Amino acid sequence: MSHVFVSYKKEDRRRVQRLVDGLTAEGVAVWWDVHIEGGAAWREEIRAKLEAAACVVVVWSEGSVGPDGHFVQDEAAFANRRGVYLPVAIDAVAPPLGFGQQQVLPLVGWRGNRRDHRFREVLASVLALVGTTGGPATGVDAPARQVRAVGRAWIVAAAAAAIAVLAILAAGWGAPFICSAARVACPVSPFAARAPANTLAVLPFANLSGDPGQDYFSEGLSEEVLSRLAQIPQLQVVGRTSSFTFKGAKADSRAIAAKLGVAYIVDGSVRREGDTVRVTAQLVEAKTGFERWSQTYDRKVQDIFAVQSDIAEAVARALSVQLAAPGKAALELAGTANPEAYDDYLRGRRLFEAGGGEMNQRDALAKFDTAIAADPRFAAAHAARSRTLLLMANQFLPADQLRGAYDDAIASARRAVELNPRLPETQASLAQALKYGTRDFAAAQLAYERALAVGGVGDASVLLGYGQFECEIGNTAAGLKALRRAVTLDPLNPLAYKALGLGSLSARDYPQTISAMRRALELSPGIDGARAAIGEALVLMGRPAEARSEFALEPEDWQRLTGQAIAFQRLGDRAAAQAALAELKADGDANAYQLAQVYSQWGDADAAFGSLNTAFRIGDAGVEMLKTDPLMAPLHHDPRFDQSVARAGNR
Repeated sequence: MSHVFVSYKKEDRRRVQRLVDGLTAEGVAVWWDVHIEGGAAWREEIRAKLEAAACVVVVWSEGSVGPDGHFVQDEAAFANRRGVYLPVAIDAVAPPLGFGQQQVLPLVGWRGNRRDHRFREVLASVLALVGTTGGPATGVDAPARQVRAVGRAWIVAAAAAAIAVLAILAAGWGAPFICSAARVACPVSPFAARAPANTLAVLPFANLSGDPGQDYFSEGLSEEVLSRLAQIPQLQVVGRTSSFTFKGAKADSRAIAAKLGVAYIVDGSVRREGDTVRVTAQLVEAKTGFERWSQTYDRKVQDIFAVQSDIAEAVARALSVQLAAPGKAALELAGTANPEAYDDYLRGRRLFEAGGGEMNQRDALAKFDTAIAADPRFAAAHAARSRTLLLMANQFLPADQLRGAYDDAIASARRAVELNPRLPETQASLAQALKYGTRDFAAAQLAYERALAVGGVGDASVLLGYGQFECEIGNTAAGLKALRRAVTLDPLNPLAYKALGLGSLSARDYPQTISAMRRALELSPGIDGARAAIGEALVLMGRPAEARSEFALEPEDWQRLTGQAIAFQRLGDRAAAQAALAELKADGDANAYQLAQVYSQWGDADAAFGSLNTAFRIGDAGVEMLKTDPLMAPLHHDPRFDQSVARAGNR
């Protein structure tokens, strides 16, 4: 058996050779595929070596993270499940989805110098990990055994040092390695405690008002601080969903920082009494647990926006970020001076983000309407109203109400931009409204680009919308880049992984689709659409039996039935396919686009275009993805397809 297995893309062999030689020279027994003898059953041998390895060094490069790097990615997933995965990067790339929770050790540009601190960190990590797996494996060559015998005390000390560093710093890039057999945390490299200095997370401020009903206020203040910090290009701020996962968590800031992969935590508390608010905020350095900055503010509610800007600017100063005039202006963007308007806005946003059914969204809309009535110039409230209308139109409203809802959403978004064009959320709300309401994709793209230009590049929610849009119109490279950044910024957000999965589906990267959706399900087992997307990817990979099992677990009826109608047809079960289609038709025209997908996959082009015409007539949002929908691929050679794409506004 071998101690260390090296997984890499064959095109990188020359560069990987340096790493293998370096580890071998340090007495580490390394196995890689150059050891496979001619005629050997190479798949079986590789699997046996993977199963025996005490450490699997996965070399991430431009090739191995791409669509042709599936072997490396599969080996990495296998190693990760065993708790022996150690990532190394030889190119400036992010690891594929599902591996971003562990710090990658950089060897970009390394030429083989074993005294280089980067190599020493890799070596220490290898030795620490090997030292946790039950001692040397059998079959180590003689020189390696000699090094182990002479240097055993040093190896134990190295592992202990790694643990000690974690105990002192208690901060890493993401979560520690998990040993799947015992479900205990394994030591990670000391390098994992070195999150970039510009990374931070804003935790939900504690509500000290004595009334749980005031949670919306303290959380809303936290979100505003987060949004302001995210607009500073020099900072990388974790998204709301991931940060708010730790609401009420008992772990200290250092442990939370380790989970989120950040160097700093912004935390605080809010005490509201009548029209007076006391806000206490602090910036904590994760590696020491010490405060870099803290401040207490006693203000009237109408001054709360100034407090939020003050906190963001103080945090930036504490991190040695020099704000230029545009950056300061972004922090000082006023919301409203009307406390009633602000209160209703926060209540509405809490309802909107909570999800739920139509009535919940109608309640949110009513709160935004009340906020706007109190302050007609409250741009964020107009933007939030637009987003709520779009959600209702796309999920709840009957066909005869769609046009009115879309027009109303566009009007609200335009008003938001008119009042505050430098706020990313106003531009993003306009882009979304134009996308669904007018299918003017050129105008929507321009609005998204403006949202990014005014600070949205640091906002995970803006990146998600932009990334999905770019994938739908065929700009999959730009779209996937944005979606990957959104996942990086919001690593515990299942919707971010779901969006990346759908974008990968548009790009025909079916393994990545499955990987992304699996991660979404890990974070949110009941999330709708993930099982259907996995099933769709499996169908398109020629694995309908597996797809059928996934579709059966999909909680959203229309997605489940669409998939089942396609999968059963592929499996030759015509009766079951027709039964699923009949159920899909039972909702009338509401599932027109899904019917077109089924007919396309069944090879009935006339029926598919007939359903598409119905989808266009009722304003079905599904037509937005027609151009890149892989289920519509059988229609591509029909001249009616290009006409339909143009009709959808996606030229």
